[in-house]
Amino acid sequence: MKKTNIIHEINIIHEINIIQADKNSRRQITDYIIDEDILDIYVNHEKSFQMVFSMTDTQNLAAGFLFTQGIVHQKTDIKSIDMLEEKKQCHIQLDAKALKRLVDFKNGLQIKGSSGGSLLQDKTAGISISQNTDFTISVDQVNTLIQMHHDHSELFQKTGAVHSAGLCSPDAVLSYFEDIGRHNALDKLAGHVLLNDIETSQKIATVSCRMSLEIVGKIIRTRIPVMISNAAPTLGAVRLADKSGLTIIGFARNNRFNIYTHEERVR
Repeated sequence: MKKTNIIHEINIIHEINIIQADKNSRRQITDYIIDEDILDIYVNHEKSFQMVFSMTDTQNLAAGFLFTQGIVHQKTDIKSIDMLEEKKQCHIQLDAKALKRLVDFKNGLQIKGSSGGSLLQDKTAGISISQNTDFTISVDQVNTLIQMHHDHSELFQKTGAVHSAGLCSPDAVLSYFEDIGRHNALDKLAGHVLLNDIETSQKIATVSCRMSLEIVGKIIRTRIPVMISNAAPTLGAVRLADKSGLTIIGFARNNRFNIYTHEERVR
């Protein structure tokens, strides 16, 4: 796959003057605010998708979106990715099989998920996560990873306006992705896994958002076996995770957490 990356580091945090008020007074202060823009995704020269996004990790975002929606199954489905910063465009060339899946995707029944993304009922059909009994994570590692995830988010700490997704080993945050959209953050992680041929059977995903059906579905696509969040899951997500072999851990905060599925991975 040919990759052309001409995206430069973009300053997405800006300082503006605002008025801070309480019941007794008001004053002008300087505050940090995050920027956003619209990304156009072209597939085989045809404009196929638009999304609002934070202008980082754009190549991962575009590839990950196609991957988590079941249009791209593997890295070799993508012939090339060309990023055009000045036009906020991503141009992707797919092979014939992936292009056929794109047509089917556009023609199929798409349900809007609770987190705003499109949800296909068969998106995770046939995908199961390896039940490698040698891979476990300790209680202390769960607590440490979710704290490391929180500490890693400079954008959130400055603006309070982004979601995040981390790819971790049991002892470290390996890669970290942020975006104003929770779907985008997960797609950036998935695209990173796809484009870099990362072996995920002993990895953990940490996320900042509620674990809904479509969010859990994105992790299942990557075949990451453990997902940790400081927020809650939905019943549909728990059922899907249980069926697919994914361990989901929620309400991870203050050295406590709940294990909803496949508790055998937590020792």
